[in-house]
Amino acid sequence: MNSKFLLVLLLTEILNCEVQYFNANPYDYLELALRWPNSYCLTHEDGCMDIVPQYFTISYFRPRKMGGPDLQYCRTPITLSNSIIETNKYDLLRFWPDLTTDNFIESKLLWRDQWKKFGSCCYMMPDDYIVYALNNRNRYDLKRILTSAGIVANGNSYPTYRILQTFKKTLGLNVSIVCESDRSGNVYLAEVHQCVDISGTMPINCDNNAKGCDDDPIFPYMGFQPDKDPK
Repeated sequence: MNSKFLLVLLLTEILNCEVQYFNANPYDYLELALRWPNSYCLTHEDGCMDIVPQYFTISYFRPRKMGGPDLQYCRTPITLSNSIIETNKYDLLRFWPDLTTDNFIESKLLWRDQWKKFGSCCYMMPDDYIVYALNNRNRYDLKRILTSAGIVANGNSYPTYRILQTFKKTLGLNVSIVCESDRSGNVYLAEVHQCVDISGTMPINCDNNAKGCDDDPIFPYMGFQPDKDPK
């Protein structure tokens, strides 16, 4: 057979396998987890880079299935190429950093793992996965929303319901939040989760849950710069 014909046949089979897999394992929405870097550094003992951002950064971007199992590590021959990472280098380092290192080469492991773990289960190619995650992150300035409502990153604690209501009032949509504790039992606002439709472009309601927030969470400030959300 002609080599070009064999290549086309192979690609067709790969796409058919992908379509069959996704049809058997659909997801209902996408979840974007945005973390507060100071809380991460206070609750994780693996260390942080010397200067951490003072704005919310991406923790993960993943498909979710209502009432179903988590979708992770789906079979796909598609990988996150170095060229896609290089194209989005500036935004990835700013908005989706590996908080344990400021080394770009080392950070590539994070983004490749995120694609392999979550992106592989999405109805999108790797470049779209990265761009949609970044676009959704940049849609709202979460720190400004909280600060405008008097919820300031100054080490004080704030009622969980107040945090959730603030986002609901400003965004017109429900979010979910996650709290984490340090070894001393202090509870911190760790993540804000936003939901979008399966296309990755339209914000939708989340469950309005507060996971791990048994006490009013602390919104910590560690005095690092930069303080403003870059655009």
